[in-house]
Amino acid sequence: MAENVINVLLVKDKSSDCHIKRLLFEPSQTVEFNTETVEDLSGAIELLDHNTFEIILLDLQISDGDGIDAVKKIHSSNPDTPIIVILDSDDEEFVLQAIRNGADDYLVKGKIFKDVLGRSICYAIERRKERKWTEEKLSNLVKELESSNKELKDFAYIVSHDLKAPLRGINTLVNWILSDYADEIDEGGKEQLNLLAGRVDRMHNLIDGILQYSRAGQTQEEQVKVNLNELLPEIIESVSAGENIKIEIENDLPTILCEQTRITQVFLNLLSNAIKYTDKPEGRIKVGCVEEGDFWKFSVCDNGSGVEEKYFEKIFAMFQTLSRQDEIETTGIGLSIAKKIVEMYGGKIWVQSEVGKGSTFFFTFPQSGDAVKSQKEELIGAYH
Repeated sequence: MAENVINVLLVKDKSSDCHIKRLLFEPSQTVEFNTETVEDLSGAIELLDHNTFEIILLDLQISDGDGIDAVKKIHSSNPDTPIIVILDSDDEEFVLQAIRNGADDYLVKGKIFKDVLGRSICYAIERRKERKWTEEKLSNLVKELESSNKELKDFAYIVSHDLKAPLRGINTLVNWILSDYADEIDEGGKEQLNLLAGRVDRMHNLIDGILQYSRAGQTQEEQVKVNLNELLPEIIESVSAGENIKIEIENDLPTILCEQTRITQVFLNLLSNAIKYTDKPEGRIKVGCVEEGDFWKFSVCDNGSGVEEKYFEKIFAMFQTLSRQDEIETTGIGLSIAKKIVEMYGGKIWVQSEVGKGSTFFFTFPQSGDAVKSQKEELIGAYH
């Protein structure tokens, strides 16, 4: 007696041969197929409304079916049940379409033997079980991640409030001492108090930077077409580069589909970083763009102090700066925010630099919402 029983729905045209049906009825030591046969698409859908099957064998030559459309309708009526399509020929393009529309595997008439049929059925059922388990696990992980993100977001706001309150008190106290005891404090004392006030301001900015990083990617904004030829001049005007720094747009920029606030943050942080590390009497910053496959590759190039190669990865980490904060006022968060946003859109960001000669920051951005190339070979190979 067979170890287990599999309920099979065989959808075949009445004029088709009965080879598959005979194979399903042959006795086996390991599995028994409890088979129900229906001869048209409408009958199959009606049967699926009232019965549960573990596998559907769908002959695409049924009279009221139209190839891929039949797969769509069967899958739509019973999305949790795996489908194996029966074809007259081994047409890879047709197989790919069938798989994209709900089929799990395929068999070719004339090449179907009992062991092949049995393996195909068992593998399709196992793959569907594994897929369902993976989807459930992924769904649970997403829920856990959403919960963790909410807790972190709430924590960031609480910490921000709790840290800013004493900072405001320290700042008020410093200003009060400088005002009320100005005649009693020597220049050295005043310098130390001003230094303390500066540290308070820096801590305040650091807290704001942490909040900005925590918000990047949390809130959703409507994606719109953004003409960067119009947006970038506005960003350049807002960064206050100074008279000794010239910012130039090298070529026409594309119109991209994105959330305008986020792409503004990316360019704003890259331009601000270039300005901060300009150490030449005449600073030059250039913004450019080229096509690279399915992506746009943007560049922000400067003639500033440059970065040693060993720090190329480090500068994108939070709170990492390559200069003393007494020399350059920075939180070390701007590049982290830019990296987080670029990667959220499926792009990447990196730097090329030479100490003393300047740096070029590159980042890629998809030209469309579907930048991933077709994986035809992998899909076909997985179902042979």
